[in-house]
Amino acid sequence: MQQYFVNQKLSEGMQFELTQEQSHHIATVLRMKQGKTIRLVDITGVPFYASVSIKDKIVYASVTEMIVEEREPAVKITLAIALIKNDRFEWLLEKVTECGVSRIIPFISSRCVVKGRPGQNQRKMQRFHKIITEAAEQSYRHHIPEIFEPVSIKQLQRFKSDINVVAYEKENVHQLGDLSEPLCNVTVIIGPEGGFESSEIDILNQMGFECVSLGKRILRSETAAIAACITLTNLGENDE
Repeated sequence: MQQYFVNQKLSEGMQFELTQEQSHHIATVLRMKQGKTIRLVDITGVPFYASVSIKDKIVYASVTEMIVEEREPAVKITLAIALIKNDRFEWLLEKVTECGVSRIIPFISSRCVVKGRPGQNQRKMQRFHKIITEAAEQSYRHHIPEIFEPVSIKQLQRFKSDINVVAYEKENVHQLGDLSEPLCNVTVIIGPEGGFESSEIDILNQMGFECVSLGKRILRSETAAIAACITLTNLGENDE
């Protein structure tokens, strides 16, 4: 069943017109029939069933029933990820959204192959948001993750949570999966393919980010990000 996000509060019995993009997707791409049931998630994150009617390729939704379910992770995950090549970054956005991430913070480090600049490309940010929205719809999430323009390492201070970690292999570090305190919100930092400079780790440690291990194997940046999100999501669900 197809899901869409709508930018208003819904209630049972409401009728309204879907956006032009949503209408095109339903009527032209999916070729849905009259009366087909879809899922809608309103601006507050509440899901509903709705029936569609189509007239002149404009789609109207009739809200029929609120859905009682909980699909969002118990732990709110902020993922700070060093910039990587665009095709791999777009793939990463899709997968970490499916895994339950709440916020995505691209950042620039000295060993990044890609060097972005704040405000550099609004069109690219719009595309990133579209990818995240579609992934959230596909995975039946109730909220669309936030994505921010690239920041510097020092600016990651603005995105700290109750628990703050950076994936970095060194002696005597704990496994991410060994976090024992109750998880409510966590910020996890994943570095670039070439790794962090030691001076960058010093900066992050001074800011309160603790080094943790993701395991014995060396992972690509996007793989490490997905592994970290899944680990934290599972830890949060085990705490429930």
